[in-house]
Amino acid sequence: MGTRKPGFGTTRQLSSGRFQARYTGPDKNRYKAEHTFSDELDALAWLAGIRKQIDLGTWQPPTLVKPSIPSVEDLTKRWLDLCKADGLRPTSLATYEAIAENRILCYPELAQLSVDKVDAQAVARWWGRVVEDHPTTTDRNKRAYGKLKTILELGVEYGYLEHNPVHVRAARRQPQRKNKMLPNTEELLGILDNSPSRYKFAVCMTLFHGLRVGEALGLRTEHIVTTSQGLGIRIEGTMQRLKQSDSRTTMHWQPMPKTQAGYRVVPVLSDFLGLVRHTLEHTPEGNLLTTTSTGEPVMDTSFRSVFHRAKVKAGASEEITPHYGRNWLITRLAEAGATPKEIGAVLGQSDLSTIVGVYMKVRETRPAELMSRVSVPIS
Repeated sequence: MGTRKPGFGTTRQLSSGRFQARYTGPDKNRYKAEHTFSDELDALAWLAGIRKQIDLGTWQPPTLVKPSIPSVEDLTKRWLDLCKADGLRPTSLATYEAIAENRILCYPELAQLSVDKVDAQAVARWWGRVVEDHPTTTDRNKRAYGKLKTILELGVEYGYLEHNPVHVRAARRQPQRKNKMLPNTEELLGILDNSPSRYKFAVCMTLFHGLRVGEALGLRTEHIVTTSQGLGIRIEGTMQRLKQSDSRTTMHWQPMPKTQAGYRVVPVLSDFLGLVRHTLEHTPEGNLLTTTSTGEPVMDTSFRSVFHRAKVKAGASEEITPHYGRNWLITRLAEAGATPKEIGAVLGQSDLSTIVGVYMKVRETRPAELMSRVSVPIS
């Protein structure tokens, strides 16, 4: 961020938005405020107070003994505590903790390093190890990079560092996304047919209605609604894995604000009205529509295992996952004439570029179908 010289001392805005104040004392040593300021006027007022002390001859040099500098591990834990105090959702906090544990704290050459000793070379070595150890999780690796940058920005605010050393060019590159195939309808129907009866509803919701796994597993009887157009599925939250204090992992219901794109009503395709009505009729009011044999919420990992077995039985492509249903539905909606914004309303996807660039595909037979409609009069 930029540095401003107000006449005595300097102020600069950190990437966090807060301001740091520094000055040169009568002893020719450089000093800075022990804390940062929420706005520049406060920083300038602090400098004015120091200037007044110097003019009156009452100024005394601050102690040059450095405060105890925490390790990267200690600062990471402090940052997580701040996230919790700021009201971060438990599921998001659990994700942050998992990223910190599995991508930062497990590398002692960085985690045990004093924060003021972290430099660009130390960060580059850490990043090299992360990429080497986790070559297939580029998105997760990039998130860890971003979290480390945020953690060390806290070190800058606390005065442990002059600047943030997290600047690895390779880590800032956007990972090349895998070009997913467009599954054909027969394969998806085969997976649905080979799914156990208690899982058919959730499989149908992911493969043919574009729901995310957590959204499908979190549906209860009250989420099946009747609209002027027929039956619909009201999406107002998702099931997420959450690690408890006793280290057990459970599924946790996370509601979403009505203002979010994910909050929506998805119309039920006419082909699956019978399945939806059957599921509703055989589920006690207020209960989850997909449960284990003992009535407990289904873990997303268990659902994926069931899905995989059904896929093998159906002889479907190994590549297909529950998320491929979004590709299928987006492409079919586009072929039916829906605009990207209309598709986003059904899928709960606010980023229209993702719909067009990532999810939307072209069926192999579609170009021929389109060309067959073109007529060229020949005289």
